[in-house]
Amino acid sequence: MTKILAYLPLMALTAAIISGPAISAPAPPPSPARVQFGADSQLSVATSGIHDFVEPAIASNPLDPANLVAAFFGLAQGFSPCFLRYSKDGGATWASGGTAATRSPDDFCADPSLAADPAGAFYFAYVDFAQVGFTFISDVRVARSTDGGASFPESSVVVVGGGGLEGPAPDKPWIAVDLQPKSHFRGTIYLTYTDFANDGSQNMVVISRDAGRSWSAPVAIGPFVPVGPTFFAETVQATLPVVAPDGTVFVFYLHADELAMRSAIRFVTSRDGGRTWSPAADVAADLPTPGIAFRLDDGEPKFGTDPGAGFDAWSAPTAAVAPDGTLYVAWTDFPEGSCSNGGGTFSPATCTNADVRLALSKDDGRSWSAPVKVSDDATATDQFFPWIATHPNGLMSLVWLDKRLDPTNVNFDLFYTNTGDGQRFLPNVRVTSQSSLGSHAIFIGDYNGLVVSGGAIVPVWNDLRDPNGVQIFTARGTLVP
Repeated sequence: MTKILAYLPLMALTAAIISGPAISAPAPPPSPARVQFGADSQLSVATSGIHDFVEPAIASNPLDPANLVAAFFGLAQGFSPCFLRYSKDGGATWASGGTAATRSPDDFCADPSLAADPAGAFYFAYVDFAQVGFTFISDVRVARSTDGGASFPESSVVVVGGGGLEGPAPDKPWIAVDLQPKSHFRGTIYLTYTDFANDGSQNMVVISRDAGRSWSAPVAIGPFVPVGPTFFAETVQATLPVVAPDGTVFVFYLHADELAMRSAIRFVTSRDGGRTWSPAADVAADLPTPGIAFRLDDGEPKFGTDPGAGFDAWSAPTAAVAPDGTLYVAWTDFPEGSCSNGGGTFSPATCTNADVRLALSKDDGRSWSAPVKVSDDATATDQFFPWIATHPNGLMSLVWLDKRLDPTNVNFDLFYTNTGDGQRFLPNVRVTSQSSLGSHAIFIGDYNGLVVSGGAIVPVWNDLRDPNGVQIFTARGTLVP
């Protein structure tokens, strides 16, 4: 017995050596966190000749999260400039960053997108539409700021557009920078867009590895979708790139069939800094949404019977990645609603009871959770135009436009929630202090924006409380311990 007891410490040591160091269990996901929003305020400023300001984007400086830059564009007769605003105090106050450069003062600037690199430089991507004779040419430009967004003196054409459908005809560029500390490709800039030339639609990417000084030639990602029986009845569009902690790039987009009135959220990946790309895979397939664009109720009595009634919205995905690699994707569709077929891209379907839904992946995109409704609204009103962002602790924040406060399903507000696991959500919080007037809507842009830091939440959105036109609003939210 004594000899056996003497061997016990040695046996325990041997077992410890064989088993190795203890592996700690992964940290549980954060619980939904309470939030408090301050007063909402207008970012856009009245400018002669411009009646609407739409499609806000926002980004923060990774070296100073209180340094924010926002962008949006204005709609006017014959021209459309893009505007920039910047903040050095987390969105408490904003100053003008000027307008973006275009080929000509008469050009149409649209589809703004923003990102910042590890050194704190901001990049502003946008489409420059120019009319040359009787032909419209769309270039994709990227402007750069090294003073926190106070100015964007450098601007270069990164995708040269062509004339007509012979192409290229780039649309909706979106820009992202690899900020991941463990990535071998840290600092790489990815700009994705959809080319609508050559009798079909094709998602593309261009890449810069030298802080935007030079860009690669465009590379196709995902499938080419030819023109259908009606013009662009089936299409891919609305690309959005995000970069995972290991440097893998995910580009999400919508693949829509407007004649079948079904769509899919899809993605492609690159694990070598954009040199090669995977085949397309599904986040969610056979979704009940009629396509890229659809119309929602604007109070017009003929809504649902007249294809021209209603205001435009769409199903484009928004995506974000958490520090542990969890991927989140949100979009708009109609699991409990209904749509009447409008007949194609230039005559969108009219729809009711839109919902924002969310799916996530914890295994690098190999599998995805079933889509869940993010709002706690129990009515048959519309929720649409979501945007998401993740906090350093893994919490995911989400904003969207919401008609629940109007029983006629016309006016809308901005609402907010957050989640740490895609299942438990914070009871929804109204952000806006005044509702937007849906009866005055025709076009309110295609997306809103959101940026977050440790405890701060700053959305930017298309707002129509002013009956004279769409304005860009923002607010500051704070997570409550």
